[in-house]
Amino acid sequence: MPDVLDYRYLSDPIYFNKCRIDFPALGIKKIDIFNEPEIKLIQEENKQVKLGGSWRPMTCDSWQKIAIVIPYRDRWKHLKILLNRLHPMLTRQKADYRIFVIEQSGISTFNRGKLMNIGYLEALDYDSFDCFVFHDVDLIPENDKNIYLCDQHARHLASAIDEMRYHVMFYNYAGGVIAINRENVKKINGYSNFYWGWGNEDDDLSARTKSAGLLLTRPPEYIGRYKMVRHVKDSRAEHGNELFLSWRSRWSADGLNDHEGMNYTVVARDNRPLYTNITVNIGTSTVPKKQPTNPVQESLWWFFNFYYP
Repeated sequence: MPDVLDYRYLSDPIYFNKCRIDFPALGIKKIDIFNEPEIKLIQEENKQVKLGGSWRPMTCDSWQKIAIVIPYRDRWKHLKILLNRLHPMLTRQKADYRIFVIEQSGISTFNRGKLMNIGYLEALDYDSFDCFVFHDVDLIPENDKNIYLCDQHARHLASAIDEMRYHVMFYNYAGGVIAINRENVKKINGYSNFYWGWGNEDDDLSARTKSAGLLLTRPPEYIGRYKMVRHVKDSRAEHGNELFLSWRSRWSADGLNDHEGMNYTVVARDNRPLYTNITVNIGTSTVPKKQPTNPVQESLWWFFNFYYP
C-alpha cells in the first residue's frame, strides 16, 4: 500500500504553532556502515540531545511524540552508527522523540518480538508517546525525507534496503523499521512473544495488522532507503514457519496481554547521554504452557499467498 501520510500539512503555515518541516533542506545522506564512530564524537556533534536520548524543538510543537524502540544485544558498533545517524536526522525533522534501547541480558536465544513489547510498555512509563517506531539496530536510514511519524495504519518505513537491492522483500513484509501509533499497537496486541531466534515475528505482526483491519503502508522506495550494517546472521527461530501457520489462533492472546509470555525482570534502567538503556531478563526459550486448544492452522496455499500474492 502506498504511503498515506499527508506531507503537505507538515510544511503548511496555516497550522499555528505546529512545526513546519523544511522539505527542500532534507535529502539523501552519505552513510558509512564500515567505520565505527567514537561515542564521544557523536555526543559532541549532538549537544542538543538530552540525557536519555531525547530532544524536542523549543520554538514549535511537534506533530507527534515519538518513541524509538531498538531491541539489542551485543551490537555496539551497529548502535553507534545508528545513533550517529538518527539524532541529526530526527532533529532536522523537528521530531519530539526519545530513543529506547531494550537490551536482552544473559545468553538465552534472542527474542526480538518480546523485546519490542517490553519497549512499548516501558516507554509509556516515561511519557505518553503517540507513535512507536520499532527499529532494528542494523538498519541505517539514508534519506532525511523518510519522516518518522505514524499514520492511522502500520507504516513500514524500510521500503528499500540495500541488501535487498533496494526493493521490498515481499508484498506483506513488515520487518526492519515500522511505525505504529499507540492505539494500534494495542489493537494488534503488539508482537508475538513466541518467536525465539531470527525470523517470522515480523510476518506474524504483518498478519495481525491485516486481521485488525489495518493497512501496511510505505513511503516510496527512493525515500524509504536503508543501508544494513553487515553482521553474522543469528540462528532462525526454531519451527518458525510452523508457528507462523498458527498465528490466527494465538494473536488475540499472545502479545502485550499475555501475562505468562510477557514475564520479564528489569535488570537496570540507565539514562545514557544518547539513549535510554533498559536491560531486561526475559527468561529462556521455552514454549508457554498456555496454548490455544484446537489451534487453527493456515493452509500452505495461504502461506505462499501471504509471501507472493
